[in-house]
Amino acid sequence: MTTPPDPVLDLRPASAPALPVLFLHGSLSSRRMWAAYQAALAPRVSRAIDLPGYGEAPALTEVGPCRLTEVVRIIRPALSALTTAHVVAHSFGGAVALRLAIESPSLVRTLTLIEPTCLFLLRHMGPQVSDALAGIERIGQAFLRPDGGEQQRCAMARFVDYWNGHGAWAALPPERQQALALKSDQVRRDFEMLSGERLPLAALRRLAPPTLIVTGTTSPAAALCMADGLRRAAPRASLIAVPGAGHMLPMTHAPELIRILRVRLELDDRSDLMAA
Repeated sequence: MTTPPDPVLDLRPASAPALPVLFLHGSLSSRRMWAAYQAALAPRVSRAIDLPGYGEAPALTEVGPCRLTEVVRIIRPALSALTTAHVVAHSFGGAVALRLAIESPSLVRTLTLIEPTCLFLLRHMGPQVSDALAGIERIGQAFLRPDGGEQQRCAMARFVDYWNGHGAWAALPPERQQALALKSDQVRRDFEMLSGERLPLAALRRLAPPTLIVTGTTSPAAALCMADGLRRAAPRASLIAVPGAGHMLPMTHAPELIRILRVRLELDDRSDLMAA
């Protein structure tokens, strides 16, 4: 992946108004992951919501393949209640946010996408990303062959290790492993939506909101490729990499991400980030 430009130059959208912030989480998480961020951004009004199948939100019940547009349909009222908002999203939530911004551009003032898992982008990037695409597809395919509890655990173990690093699953206590394994069907649905997305690159080239993509420097190859592909495709996109961080950087590098968000939302001076 190429070295990103100086992030401070592109971090803030021009004349960004003091609008509320909407937070979207990724797979196997919930709105609670954003509590520290909401506190750090105060007094800016913010709202974090549970995506379908997580936290207190029911899972999608549609018959047949799930699609990201269905998730957007469910969360759009929450954003409409805020009129227009800055949207901050992680991982699977990043793909949802991207779809939301394309379907309802008037509702999204800016996008901040942290390690967005836009798998459909890899299909447009040619043979140079074939290994990365194959690697993440193997993770998703493991959820398509459930034949009981042990298969669920194996699929979830591969998923957790892929995004968190080798040995992350083994380090979890047994009760946490069991709780995550029970979410295997929801993760399967998430992969189904990401893999089934048919958003064309032409739509990304018309993406209206200023978009900041945040990655770690130690993230899986697929994540880095997706971030770079989105940066190249979207006309108003820039990218910043957090040194030493991986895919789960909202949890592992919260101070760095909070600093980025505060600068982006004009709560801190630019020099605060420059000194980091």
